[in-house]
Amino acid sequence: MSSSQRAARRALRDEVYDALLELLVAGEWEPGTQLGIDALASRLDVSPTPIREALVQLESTGLVTRNALRGYKVAPPMDTGAIAELFDARVLLEVGALRHTPDGAWPELAQTLADSLAGQRRQAELVTGLSDVAGLRAYLAADRAFHDAILAATGNRYLQQMAGHIGIHGERLRQFVEQRHSDADLALAEHAAVLHAIDAGDREAAVAAMTAHLHGVRERTLRDAAGLS
Repeated sequence: MSSSQRAARRALRDEVYDALLELLVAGEWEPGTQLGIDALASRLDVSPTPIREALVQLESTGLVTRNALRGYKVAPPMDTGAIAELFDARVLLEVGALRHTPDGAWPELAQTLADSLAGQRRQAELVTGLSDVAGLRAYLAADRAFHDAILAATGNRYLQQMAGHIGIHGERLRQFVEQRHSDADLALAEHAAVLHAIDAGDREAAVAAMTAHLHGVRERTLRDAAGLS
């Protein structure tokens, strides 16, 4: 196989991976759904090989599981233990990001977060109820952008890569949020507290506000998850 053929194969595998990842985090299939390689290949109009390679990659994210005899299926919903661990990881990563964001990046970060928060508020006002799936997804995308901006402000590529991996599991959790309830009012107030501290240049207040926000979301999510079990 030539180098150009290998590059084309990698590019196709990556495209298939991205397509399957998007379908999984969008909740295309119910937890436990069997993922037939031939059916997926037909749907994406590719051969079975890149589907198989992409599923191997996706298994490492926890979005799919593999049984030696039955192939791949959509992973079960996150249990309360996994949810707690996810938020513990987010606290370490995102609070750490605020501790290490350069002072010179704070004015631009404050403006970016102000714009993001304004977008969140607009999206929250447009959501018509829990059945408004598109509206809830738009709001949650704005929520994610707020957090992503803080990680980007560090300028640390490895922190951002780690956040991307954790973010995949966050998308799994957002499926649950979309289908149950929105804590928009509380989350917006908590984001505003983070923004206020950053705008004031008070690093310790920003750290405290972000810690309180993540712990608040953690407890609300665990409460809801326990109510569904």
